[in-house]
Amino acid sequence: MRESTRMLLHYVTGLGIVVVGGIHLFTVFLTGSYSQNLAFIGGAYSVISIYKNAIFAVTLELLLVFVDYHALNGIRVILIEFHQGRGWERGVSWILAIAGLLLLVYGTRTIFIANAIAI
Repeated sequence: MRESTRMLLHYVTGLGIVVVGGIHLFTVFLTGSYSQNLAFIGGAYSVISIYKNAIFAVTLELLLVFVDYHALNGIRVILIEFHQGRGWERGVSWILAIAGLLLLVYGTRTIFIANAIAI
């Protein structure tokens, strides 16, 4: 992937974090009282039961994707600035791509599990 494409995706994911993060916060904090939303179990708006809200689950997954790419690409840029070289750049890119994929799989799994056990 070209560097210009990576940076365009970096900017798009940054904007996505702001937009989807706002929707996420709106969904979490305006669909019940603050203390109810922070309760782990019990009540109509506990942390576990709120996963049944489709908008919340989708925004959480989008946030996961956006933050995963944005953060790891930022780390990639920093590491490439420390050391130059084609081999170094390819190695860092591959390692962070694998780490990003693992984080994405683990986070998505967590969202599915929480949705499955929601009250």
